[in-house]
Amino acid sequence: MFTKSARFKFRLMMLATLLGVGGVGLSQVAFGQSGAAGAPPPPATDGMHYLFVTMDIGVIVVLISCSIGVVAMLVDALMHISEPKIAPVETTEHLRSLINSRQFKELMDFTTTDTSFVSQSLNAGLRRAHLGYPAMREGMESAIGSQIATWFRRIELLNVIGNLGPLIGLLGTVLGMIMAFNALKNAGGTPKVSDLSGGISTALWHTFLGLAVAIPALLTFGFFRTRIDKITSKAAMLSEELLESLRPEDKKSAVSVGGGEAAAKPAPAPRRTAAPVAESA
Repeated sequence: MFTKSARFKFRLMMLATLLGVGGVGLSQVAFGQSGAAGAPPPPATDGMHYLFVTMDIGVIVVLISCSIGVVAMLVDALMHISEPKIAPVETTEHLRSLINSRQFKELMDFTTTDTSFVSQSLNAGLRRAHLGYPAMREGMESAIGSQIATWFRRIELLNVIGNLGPLIGLLGTVLGMIMAFNALKNAGGTPKVSDLSGGISTALWHTFLGLAVAIPALLTFGFFRTRIDKITSKAAMLSEELLESLRPEDKKSAVSVGGGEAAAKPAPAPRRTAAPVAESA
């Protein structure tokens, strides 16, 4: 299996490859049109044309890369964000059987190597067993919070893309409007419809692509955020239940079912009083 560092490097390489391929393809399409057979070359002074085309390609490449990233994270979330992956039932039952049979060494070894939510939470408490039960519970709560944050960070990029998508599309929209007004300027104030249609079309397409990236990203983020919250809450309750079964017996006996702590205290012994002196006849 790949380590976290290896997976990150692999994803980074894939993203760089996609950006390069997309940039080359789009640049050939854009610049190929101006260099088509029979088409007059653009004026040498029209450097703004190439600047606009380059920026247009950059925005499109970023949006396409974001859409591919959303699909990749969706597949990753479908594969890993589920109850059998986060808190498998068989693991919980195995932990319960080890606790019931008082196999504490095996319990410690299993929770150290197992990567499930419940095992890691329980292991954090077991490592503080020498400090007492309150320290064990505190360690478990810290591990539970850390794991929940880790699972939420797994989908946080979907939220980032969902919020940045419309802004990137807006950048393309502004670029398209600049292109349209630049064509109006070059036409001397009396442009043809074809002169303005290119910039307006660019503006609308970028707006559409930005929304097309943002809407699925936010929907996916909201769905899996709810799923993570539901699964991790259930796993946290199971972890606390297992830790409670490891609580020392003297602490458990302090609480009774009927009357609380007061019922568990022994009744005070009756005081001895001096025997009454018999009256003389």
